[in-house]
Amino acid sequence: MGSRFHLRESPRRVVSVSEFQIAHVPVTVNQYAAFIDSSAVNEKRWWSAEGWKWLNSESDGWGREDRKVPEGWEAQLKKSVHPVTGVTAYESEAYCAWLGSVKNKAVRLPTEQEWEYAARGDDGRPFPWGEEFDAQLTNTVETEILSTVEAASLAGDISPFGVMDMGGNVQQWTSSIYSPLPKEVLPPGPLRVARGGSFNDTVFGARSSYRRGYPPGFFYPFLGFRIVVGVV
Repeated sequence: MGSRFHLRESPRRVVSVSEFQIAHVPVTVNQYAAFIDSSAVNEKRWWSAEGWKWLNSESDGWGREDRKVPEGWEAQLKKSVHPVTGVTAYESEAYCAWLGSVKNKAVRLPTEQEWEYAARGDDGRPFPWGEEFDAQLTNTVETEILSTVEAASLAGDISPFGVMDMGGNVQQWTSSIYSPLPKEVLPPGPLRVARGGSFNDTVFGARSSYRRGYPPGFFYPFLGFRIVVGVV
């Protein structure tokens, strides 16, 4: 895990994770729409305490006008099988809690250790597909698409475990806490780790060890999430 290319990723190390099942693509617009259409988004039981405060405008919304739907939702609905974006970590967790009740499964965000293992495999490769970057395999700035594409539509962006869209398309929330580096300028308060490259990242972000820290109430048009599923 980790790399020598940025202090955020240092040091290189070996970690162990328990067995887990991770979705092969990020959550898509139509999947998230089921959460909204069921009205479950309005139910307190699916939200963390901090998430419920955020939903009800008791904490900073970072300019978000309607917190019941992702940012840019009307435009996203026209791209139903693209990864959902413009969602906070709070919304991602609420979706997981609701989906778990529907499927009778334990559904959650991955830890960043799980995410990186799913991306790198057992050989610690720098990119999900191998040793060298190839702009034709994924959706980053180099591809010049500059927006999301359909989930799993770029067959080359695939890890040794068959997990897709980990090098590009959208960054993804994890459940892990981010600890800022000394003198790193970030908003105050708790931070959450996001992993993966996106259409807004260069080749540097496509590396499987790339990581960023954001407040859990942040949202971006390049930031989504995927789920880990277990048995209740």
